[in-house]
Amino acid sequence: MPGGRGHRDGEARQLWTPTPADPYGDLDRPAACRELERGRLDAAEPFAVASMRRWEGGSPVSRTQSAIVLATVYVRAGEPRGLALAERVVTAAGKLTSVRARRRLEPLASALDTRPGADPRQLARTARQVATTVV
Repeated sequence: MPGGRGHRDGEARQLWTPTPADPYGDLDRPAACRELERGRLDAAEPFAVASMRRWEGGSPVSRTQSAIVLATVYVRAGEPRGLALAERVVTAAGKLTSVRARRRLEPLASALDTRPGADPRQLARTARQVATTVV
């Protein structure tokens, strides 16, 4: 190319990195929540998983909120790993001072109430206690 422009364009493309519109935002969690509300568990799961990955090593509050959504998807779907994940996120939320994060446990508690057995119902009660406790 005349004037070596092609070389500079190629170099610029190698150095360019996209900037996130909102470095603290997470579009996957709200998408997962919408699909969950619609009852579309298969559609909600990949968004919830992506949200979890987004917050790995990041904000404990955001990571816990995303984990609550994923646990809710798994419990509602009857996934075997749902109860174990639910137990972990209820414990994690209990360690947070964020009222918002704690309140996000309510849909999980409702999902746990629909599962057979005493363990899910006990965990639902615990989730509601954590959700309503002010630290």
